[in-house]
Order: sequence, then structure tokens, then C-alpha cells
Amino acid sequence: MSGEIMLRIAICDDDKKLCIQLKSMLNEISENTGEIFEVSAFCSGERLCDLLMRGNRFNLIFLDIELCEINGVEVGKKIREEFNDEITQIVYISSKESYAMELFDIRPLNFLVKPLKIEKIESVLKTAMKVLGSSNQYFEYKVSNVSFNVLISDILYFESSGRKVMVVLKDDVNEYYGKLSEVEGKIKNSDFFFIHKSYLIN
Repeated sequence: MSGEIMLRIAICDDDKKLCIQLKSMLNEISENTGEIFEVSAFCSGERLCDLLMRGNRFNLIFLDIELCEINGVEVGKKIREEFNDEITQIVYISSKESYAMELFDIRPLNFLVKPLKIEKIESVLKTAMKVLGSSNQYFEYKVSNVSFNVLISDILYFESSGRKVMVVLKDDVNEYYGKLSEVEGKIKNSDFFFIHKSYLIN
């Protein structure tokens, strides 16, 4: 076991029992395979979208279609169109099988019918890891113990300013306490290089 998180996973379902059941399955798969998953559960599409709007990202989202207020189809459209995110893998879960055409534009990884089976979940995880590949597509940093993830392709450059690192994006600037040498270690397989000891450019 490497000790590194392989997948950052979100579960979005207004059925708390299903969230607990799916978390338990993921824990069992983690114990059996040695892979480490970071799992977050959300009881509404609004809560998940609020977090995504603040720049947090997941590798894989198990998304219920029949959510109250904003449903899973609308959440998927927000992820693809509003947040411009084609990398996050979406797996829809539903008690009905009649949504195929509505989901076509969202390009989900899979569609699982309730009740969920651990064999299907394990198969989805394997596929997600293949699709996402071994390279880290997100850069993670922490502000006040809250983790944030940004797409590496969206980062223009990193700038060192005192004890802080500035993450300069196409349309935003974020900062956190850290060192550029640590940043370089995290993104060593990406196309970044130093043009100055204080600048790491994409």
C-alpha cells in the first residue's frame, strides 16, 4: 500500500442509509485491495454544487438521479457545462432504468440500478482508475485544514511570496502557506518549470 489517496470520491444521495451502505462497500474494497479512498457524502445536490463552486473537485461522484430540488441530471450538467469539468467521472445511481437518453450529454462513466452490489462498485472503481490514469490531474492544497483541488491544466503558474504560494489560474488567484519545492514534488510529471526561484510556470 502506497499510503496515497487513489481516488477522491463523493456520494450524493438523499437516502442516508444508501450513503452509509456505499461508504461501507468502499471501505471493504479499500481493505481488500489496499487502495485508499477519501469519501465524502452529501445529502443534496445543492451541497455538492456549493463545494464544487468553491473549487473543490472529486475524481469520482456517485450521483443519485432522484434528488429533491436540483436533481442528479441537473447536477451533472452543472459539472460538465458550468464548471467546465470533463475529467470528474460520474456514476449515476437510481431505482429506475429509464434515464439513458437524459444522461447521454453528461457522458457518465456508468449507471447503477439500486440495490447496489459490491461487485459492481468494485468494477466501477477499476474502470475509473483506468480512465483517470496514473497521473495526478488535480493539484491539492489546504487552507485552514480545508482541502481544495484545482485542475492542473487550469493553472498558469505558481508564485512564491514569503511563506505563501500563490496559485494563479486563468480566472482566479488562490494562496496558501507552503513552499514551491513541495509544489514541484507534487506535479513532477506535469509540464511545469522554474523560470526563477519564485516562479513555477505551466
